[in-house]
Amino acid sequence: MAFEPDIIVTGAESSEIALVAEVRTDIRDVETSKPQLRKFMAAMRCPVGLLVTPERLWLFSDRYLSSSEDSIAQIAEFDTKGVFNFERARTGRANELAFEQLVQSWLEGLATESGLRELPSDLRRAAQSYILPAISQGTVRAGHPRASLSA
Repeated sequence: MAFEPDIIVTGAESSEIALVAEVRTDIRDVETSKPQLRKFMAAMRCPVGLLVTPERLWLFSDRYLSSSEDSIAQIAEFDTKGVFNFERARTGRANELAFEQLVQSWLEGLATESGLRELPSDLRRAAQSYILPAISQGTVRAGHPRASLSA
């Protein structure tokens, strides 16, 4: 099955992807997701990528060295336990969808001063440098259809 990011931020031109986020509730899925995210970023010419779990966030950036995924570098990793405070109250796919929606809301909230102020200082600096420029002029949306959580 082809890789589909969970959240995308499109820029002023709707075909331009400014940021892509892959959301995982299980940290064991991270090592499989990193190369998929890097490959997608390179193929779509996306400058910023996030891999997010309830405990950690990895930030990726295109260094523009080539058009391959070798140009996409992991530039930071952050502890997010105190950022998301995600409780696994549901099971299976419903749990994943709830976390995707939480991360999407978090990204949308970063456009506000209070959303940034609540972050740890290292994550706030990275958000101001990489994430905020992507979301300030763009639209944050799901990267694929989401089933209803109440279903």
